[in-house]
Amino acid sequence: MFKKVISIVIVLALVFVGGFFTAKQLVPDSTVTSNVPKYSTKSVIRGDIKQGVDITGQLNGNWGGSIAAPKPEGITDSNGSPVSVTYVVEEVFVESNDMIKKGSNLVRLSTQNLGEIIDELNNKINSKQDEINAVNKEIDTKIKALGKKINKDINSIDEVNPYDGIVISTPIKGRLIDFRVEEGERVEDPNIATIIDDSTVKISFKVNTYEYSNLKVGQKVLLQYSRITEKEGIVNAFEGLYPGTISKLNANAVPNSDGITYVHNGVIIAENPGLVQKGMSVAINLENEGKPSTALTYRGTVGSYGNEKKIYSTIYSDSDSTAIIATEVPVSENEFVEEGEILVRIAGNDVTELIQKDIDSIKSEYDKIRIKNEEIRELERRMEKAFDLTNKLLVTAPMDGMVSYVNYRVGDTITASESSDQWSLQLVDMYNTSEMYIYTTVSDLDVLYIRQDAPVTITVDALPGEIFEGKVMNLNQYTDREGKTVYNVQISVVGREGLRPGMNTNCFVDSGESLDTLLVPIEAVFEEDNKQKVEVLTDSGEIEVIEIEVGLMNDKQVEVLSGLEEGQQVVTGSTKDLMPSESVQQNDSILPQTQPETSESDEIKTNDL
Repeated sequence: MFKKVISIVIVLALVFVGGFFTAKQLVPDSTVTSNVPKYSTKSVIRGDIKQGVDITGQLNGNWGGSIAAPKPEGITDSNGSPVSVTYVVEEVFVESNDMIKKGSNLVRLSTQNLGEIIDELNNKINSKQDEINAVNKEIDTKIKALGKKINKDINSIDEVNPYDGIVISTPIKGRLIDFRVEEGERVEDPNIATIIDDSTVKISFKVNTYEYSNLKVGQKVLLQYSRITEKEGIVNAFEGLYPGTISKLNANAVPNSDGITYVHNGVIIAENPGLVQKGMSVAINLENEGKPSTALTYRGTVGSYGNEKKIYSTIYSDSDSTAIIATEVPVSENEFVEEGEILVRIAGNDVTELIQKDIDSIKSEYDKIRIKNEEIRELERRMEKAFDLTNKLLVTAPMDGMVSYVNYRVGDTITASESSDQWSLQLVDMYNTSEMYIYTTVSDLDVLYIRQDAPVTITVDALPGEIFEGKVMNLNQYTDREGKTVYNVQISVVGREGLRPGMNTNCFVDSGESLDTLLVPIEAVFEEDNKQKVEVLTDSGEIEVIEIEVGLMNDKQVEVLSGLEEGQQVVTGSTKDLMPSESVQQNDSILPQTQPETSESDEIKTNDL
């Protein structure tokens, strides 16, 4: 029992002693403290302020897309069917994570069947060209036939007017005989007339083989014309001998009409004294100095005149359903006409229709050529695309970037068609490092200072001393599974040499700046009744609470838009905020007196806490 009492006394003693010393610590000694509050102040100054948020994040590459083997777009076989091209990977110039420049070689391909496709297209083009040549020949034939039909030399159907009908002109000058056309009547015979130029005659003759050796083409002879009558036989038609020239003499001997001897046939051209007619018998004499010497064994015969032309019409009334009418006949039988003079004009609806039918037939041939030319142009376009494809076999980088994946190796084959998807032809996957991104999150306080398109200054841990530019691309929020709101920020970075995906970055998001404005320390500003306020130490040492309008702020300063003037002293701290156990000596250097002559009861204005 005694021991318990002793224990209780000891415990009470310890409690008393501990309480005494604790109270002594909490209640400061009045000899070292002052009952007058002391204040730390700062002047309202004029200066520049920049507001922003510091955030960190990892650098991400901007996916530049997959670089694929070229598709054979627009390339077909000669029949127009789509084709597949087989590539072989000949060289691969890059590996994953390689940094590359725009235009750098990536992969070199070759083709197994592109040459065959080009050859087939070229052969088809040549075949089409041969078909066009054949049609052109057919056109030439039809144009010549049309020219004969209308009795006019033409080179194109543009020279033909079907309403003009047919104009038949004299091919030579001479006398018109056997004229069978009358104006206003049907033309029923294709043989229109015959025109003879009887100023010369052609005499056919023959000579024995022994006479042949003494004759030659161009040799002069003397002729005597005779008539054959039933009563008198052969009689002279004209007095005297007339000159002629051997124009033709066949070197090959042929059997004579008697079947025993051989003769050589020839032709003599002679001037017509005016009355020589076809069928006359002619005695032929060799001449010597203008006089007859030796007479040839056989007599010649006047076979035709020197120039004789038959005139035909290719259009005539060959049935009761066709009425080809001679609409104009300006000449008559036995009339002497000049070369090119109009003999007959044939016109009318039937003639117009016949001529137009020929014109349409020729036009249809031109349409065939037009269609074939279009087919050739299409084949040439396909072949041009095939040749273009050969220029794309060396695949290069379309931009600066970094290779993320190489899909094929040397020796691999790739089959490409116009319907192939991008992924089946993918050769290389890459990042575009000319524009990169940072994806990060910010707190609900910092998000207030981030705006769309805000400029961002970026540094990279791996590249000390270098500064990169960027801007806020996107800002959004979502609620995670725990119900917390997450604020996502996407920052674009202007890439350049050295940047690689995965690097750690430090970003300052610039939310604005203000120049030559009033500034106060951030610790001087407090909120009361949803209003921003500061305490100002007046010249009399009194504290005055003033409502202010704030602008930008950062972790050190606040912009004051209204409520204060430059030079005013704002309170940043006070001894009223100290705990009972805390004290500040009157001569504490942390709170230097601004007016040393004041008494202990005066409040002290300070510049720094």
